[in-house]
Amino acid sequence: MVELDFAYLAPDTAPDQDQVKRAVAEADRLSVAGPVCALGAVLAALRRRDRLDVAVSWVPSGDPLASGLSRTWGVDAAGRLSGESVRTLGLVCDDRAGVLLARGRITAAQPTQPAPAALRRGRTSSRFGAQIYHDDKRVADGEIMRVDVRPDWTAEDMLNVNVHKQLWRRGEITRGRAIQVACDEARIEIDGVPLPRPMTKWTWYADPRLRWTLISA
Repeated sequence: MVELDFAYLAPDTAPDQDQVKRAVAEADRLSVAGPVCALGAVLAALRRRDRLDVAVSWVPSGDPLASGLSRTWGVDAAGRLSGESVRTLGLVCDDRAGVLLARGRITAAQPTQPAPAALRRGRTSSRFGAQIYHDDKRVADGEIMRVDVRPDWTAEDMLNVNVHKQLWRRGEITRGRAIQVACDEARIEIDGVPLPRPMTKWTWYADPRLRWTLISA
């Protein structure tokens, strides 16, 4: 058993990639402690090495994202699974070899210079143009506020997508296997961690070929 303790990490900070790579190369089983992004980094590394047969346990941190996912999976604060010792789960991937476990979010890119006061008072700076398909359904074509994407762990290989088109108004939630986004420069957040630079294209998809094993700590 190789243990990776990332409990010290803030929920919006990715773990050290070299440490993850070394652990994945040596492990027959893995124990990961820390936020959702730490577990996601380990699973992404296992996927890249074609080692998803390595069983993984997770001791979640106490932040809201980790608490929500651990409740969904039935994992307690010590990493023990409720009612069972093993769960087989799917993977939601992106086209940069990353993994999504709890929540993906797309919002307008932050300006490099402070906006004038008049612009900040308006809504223009927080909106961005996007065309989005969820499977074959077009769920956005124009200016939007944000997109939230969550794996649906109650179903197999499904994503719930919520496109927020208006401030303070919940969008329609759609279900499907893949979301494709073409947009103005936007901020991509993966399980609480923002990518270092804006993107104009993005894809998340539930891959039915990929499975991994969650075990009790």
